[in-house]
Amino acid sequence: MPVFKKTFLLLIATILSGILVLGIIAFRYNRTFEGGSRLVNHTQAVMNEADQAATLLQELDQENGPDQENGSAGSQNEGGRRVDPLPEVLAHVRILKQLTADNLRQQLRADSIADLIAGVPAPPASLAVSAEKKYRLDKSRYLLTAIRQEENRLLLIREEANSRSRNASRNVFILLFWAVFLLLVTLFVLVLYNFRRRKKAEKRLHDSEERFRLLINHVKDYAIFMIDPEGRVMSWNPGAEQIKGYTEAEAIGQPISIFYTEEENLRGEPAYNLRRALEDGRFETVGMRKRKDGSLFCADVIFTPLYDDRSSLRGFAKITRDITEQKRTEEEIRYALSREKDLNEMKSRFVTLASHEFKTPLSVILSSVSLIGKYQGAGPDLDEKRMKHIHRIKSHVNNLKQILTDFLSIEKLEGGLIRNNPVELDLPVFVDEITGELGEACKAGQEIILEVRGKPERTRLDAQLLRNVLNNLLSNALKYSPEYTVIRFLLQFGPSGVSFTITDSGIGIPVEEQEHLFERFFRATNTAGIGGTGLGLSIVKKYLDLMGGRIDLQSAPGSGSAFTVFFPAEIVYPKADRPSEPDDRQSNPEGRHAEPVDRHVAPEGSPSSANPANLYQEPV
Repeated sequence: MPVFKKTFLLLIATILSGILVLGIIAFRYNRTFEGGSRLVNHTQAVMNEADQAATLLQELDQENGPDQENGSAGSQNEGGRRVDPLPEVLAHVRILKQLTADNLRQQLRADSIADLIAGVPAPPASLAVSAEKKYRLDKSRYLLTAIRQEENRLLLIREEANSRSRNASRNVFILLFWAVFLLLVTLFVLVLYNFRRRKKAEKRLHDSEERFRLLINHVKDYAIFMIDPEGRVMSWNPGAEQIKGYTEAEAIGQPISIFYTEEENLRGEPAYNLRRALEDGRFETVGMRKRKDGSLFCADVIFTPLYDDRSSLRGFAKITRDITEQKRTEEEIRYALSREKDLNEMKSRFVTLASHEFKTPLSVILSSVSLIGKYQGAGPDLDEKRMKHIHRIKSHVNNLKQILTDFLSIEKLEGGLIRNNPVELDLPVFVDEITGELGEACKAGQEIILEVRGKPERTRLDAQLLRNVLNNLLSNALKYSPEYTVIRFLLQFGPSGVSFTITDSGIGIPVEEQEHLFERFFRATNTAGIGGTGLGLSIVKKYLDLMGGRIDLQSAPGSGSAFTVFFPAEIVYPKADRPSEPDDRQSNPEGRHAEPVDRHVAPEGSPSSANPANLYQEPV
């Protein structure tokens, strides 16, 4: 802000402050003047009452002269009857007493007058009585004179104070008038200054725009144009027409969202880019943009906010460069290097794992097959031994299968071959099938207890990805938990979404290592002696990223682990498919999951698996 304008604004603020102070002072002086006027009127009223009482006493004293003995004392009314003035004097004295309630000395004098008047003897009377009456009347007149003198003194003081207040109030009002006049003059000068300054700024802006137009009209390789603060195109250069395919008439006034893909528009990318440019002063982004014919190209885009001299936002400058070929070349080189690096790492890891993870299972499988061949004949003991070795073979084959599956999943994920294809699932039945399939992977005495909470609702998730996630988490829970332990599997429906919680009683995970748990090939330090590739949880994390879910962990060494997979309601319950008021037939087609149930899965041959009645039980 210019110094001149700042000075004027400071002057206006000072004048306004002065007007406020003068107004307060004028108000106070006016109040003082009004109060003084009331006091003057009050004093004059007291003096008036004292004068009237004194006049009546004077008349009464004159009537007490030589004619009193002839019965002429007192005045007469129209009927010739004598009227005693003493009651009227007492009435004036009482008014005096009321008016001087705030003056103790005057009150005492009024009381004395009232007592003297009340004691005046009535005629006819003796000479002594007449003398006493004269004394009382003289004394009363004296006191009335004293009251009038006191009030006259107060009147002089109050009139002088009132005069000072009136003069001061008049002076303040004069100052207030000149302050308002000065304020109006200052405002007029400021408005005139702003008007001239605006005209100059408009001329400078016009010249600047003209130079800018000349510059960008000669640039062919870059799309350089301006957009207004709302994101609409304001200018268009030949380079923009060449890159984007729109003519100037077609582009002017259009929102910049026409240059973005549908996905970016749904994400609010145009508004986000403008907001970032405002926040950072400049924003550069690289992404796919759309031409008029619908074809896409890779663009390097720079947004710069434009402000005028008053720091008001006038719009944005947008520069777009087609870097499709450059990006393609860079991506090819980067992809080739990344693939080469990943392949070398995968080969190295695979060789290491093959030498460790494959050797032991294959040895166990070979040993079990050899032992099975030696168990000839029939009998409960031989059958139990054969089944024991068959179970070991299946377990280790599954381990080998899981290792190969992990490597294949990594390759597919890296190659972008896995997509999220949600379908409608009956989750209670779905997870029941998964826990049933994992019965053979249970160690001796291990059980998987499935519990369903909440009211099941229509759910859309990718069945294969969800199966891989849950299989991986349940397999880890069985692998890292000792024999004769329980794996708890909780499926919970709620208003915010659906969650799967798998809780084991295994070795747990050190707290300081939990942040690396979902990294590729990472294994906790307390897993020595337990087979594994270190790929499972990293694959789970990538699957959940594809599905829009998240995974949380609660674990401590020696206390087991609890993995919770959560899918928000907007993902698992699409608004277009979710019924507004689901009934029991839609959310509970078979009726068996209306209340929470437990599903117990135990290895073959255990007591739990032998009795079908144990599959579904009410929770205790």
